[in-house]
Amino acid sequence: MFHPSACLWSLTGQPRAALGRIRRSGFDYVDLRSDCWAGIGDRDDVRRLGLTVGCVGITPVQMAPGMSLDTIATGEAVHALPYLLGALQRGAALGAPNAYMVTPAGRVADTGFYRTSVLRLADEAQRLNMKLCIEPTPGRALATSAEVLAFVRRLGHPALYVLIDLGHNLITGEPPDQAARDAGDRLGYVHIDDNDGRSDLHWGLFDGVLRPRVIDDFLAALSRCGYRGTIGIEIKNSLPAPMSAMSAARDYLNERRQKLPWQPPSYLPLLT
Repeated sequence: MFHPSACLWSLTGQPRAALGRIRRSGFDYVDLRSDCWAGIGDRDDVRRLGLTVGCVGITPVQMAPGMSLDTIATGEAVHALPYLLGALQRGAALGAPNAYMVTPAGRVADTGFYRTSVLRLADEAQRLNMKLCIEPTPGRALATSAEVLAFVRRLGHPALYVLIDLGHNLITGEPPDQAARDAGDRLGYVHIDDNDGRSDLHWGLFDGVLRPRVIDDFLAALSRCGYRGTIGIEIKNSLPAPMSAMSAARDYLNERRQKLPWQPPSYLPLLT
């Protein structure tokens, strides 16, 4: 069964201090990103703080001078890959079983450079015993969960998965529960947040267009898929009280989780 995880980039301030806030607020799991783990050591360092890493993001807005995510979809990919490979390795050292990357701009996902870059990263994730998830990004290449799923299936790499972001589904109009069912065994990770249905605002649950039935159906679909990972709660750090919003979302997930019996995924045989 799934467990709530606080996204560290939802808070401002020094990463270690933010980890302390997350733990004191009652979280057991935390998600990290490559632009917000400075000063954090390894898996044991995080565990001493009472937390376990659920997932790491390897594609922050600012990667390095003169470099952007779009670089991996061009002939300059050779310059961006070392950064992303290093982020995967750092995530593995932190104990993360999952990593994710957002999609580049425009239609560059159609380029051979992009496909080659993703496969190289998936190879490294497999070597590190991690899942590499691609997060659909409204307004960019592979904007929908369905497009990412088709891309992942087309590449056919065993370490490559889909990240379903509930907030992004609210923008693209895809029913989140159907997206989860369609992904099936290629569902690697989940983010939740709310918005106005037009922009990726990362509001707290039910502060925008999200309604309880939508998320409840989504959670039920995750249970039917046999999803057993963490769910990253991703709140914009400029909101008045992001920690309170993450805690409220965690409490809602925990309350709903108790009412959802775990079912074996439909794509696995029943044990007898």
